[in-house]
Amino acid sequence: MSWKVMTPVEVCDFMEFWDAAAWPLTRDEVQKLAVERFGWTIEVEDDVPYLMNTVSGFTIPDVSTIGSEGALSHLSLRVSDVIRQVTPESTEFLGDNFALMVREGEARWGRATMGTVAETTSASWDSPTGSRIVISLAPKSISAMFLTPQGVELDRKSGS
Repeated sequence: MSWKVMTPVEVCDFMEFWDAAAWPLTRDEVQKLAVERFGWTIEVEDDVPYLMNTVSGFTIPDVSTIGSEGALSHLSLRVSDVIRQVTPESTEFLGDNFALMVREGEARWGRATMGTVAETTSASWDSPTGSRIVISLAPKSISAMFLTPQGVELDRKSGS
């Protein structure tokens, strides 16, 4: 079986692009930047625009963009295919790629804060800009989340 995954450099470059953005930005501004910078697409369903990573060719291309009161708080996406049937081979594939992504992140941003909840292991970095970068390994995929400075503040206020 052949699965797709972003390279560690791609994932970290992606996160650095968002970290350097002029926050706060609205969901529409983020979607426009993603289309311009990454060649992604916006699909509309029931008059609601959704950002899609159609470039990587992953099994699930959705990009989640969550915000409140106009300012985006975080965006997240899968940086690997979603594995339908977990096998020793898929576990090794995802684990190896996650380890390489964490290694690349640590080379750029310093030591990661590691944590595990349920079956998901996450590496996170707090940026001097006030944002947070999280790369997570689950049994069926690897995902990345960028929390804007506004999102980090919301998490702090909610006790997360």
